Amino acid sequence: MNYVVKLIAFVLLFGFSSCQQETGSTNVNLNATEVKQLVESDQEVVVLDVRTPSEFQGGHLEGAVNIDYTSPDFEQEIAKLDTAATYLLYCKSGNRSSRATAVMKRHNFNNIYNATVGFDALKSAGIQTN
Repeated sequence: MNYVVKLIAFVLLFGFSSCQQETGSTNVNLNATEVKQLVESDQEVVVLDVRTPSEFQGGHLEGAVNIDYTSPDFEQEIAKLDTAATYLLYCKSGNRSSRATAVMKRHNFNNIYNATVGFDALKSAGIQTN
């Protein structure tokens, strides 16, 4: 009898632990070549530049939207965005965009790509800039 109880407990524990749902979410770190492939693909991607406004004005990826990660209202600004859309985040070095990606994950964004390299490397890779 004790064996049966342990077996049932094991089966239930194993069964529940393997029932994690796949959400289809994406959280991928990309190098410059992969970023170029993504922005040149037919996939609709919202490009988020998480640098400061002055950095953004000095040059940015074509079509990018600027939401400053260091701004006190960063979380309020991203809360206005569609969590189901696909986003590519970049900054000067990949550091702020990585932290911004983590914040967006906490806010239930489903599809996030993070450029692990900065704006200069993306520009050098031949990605269109303004």
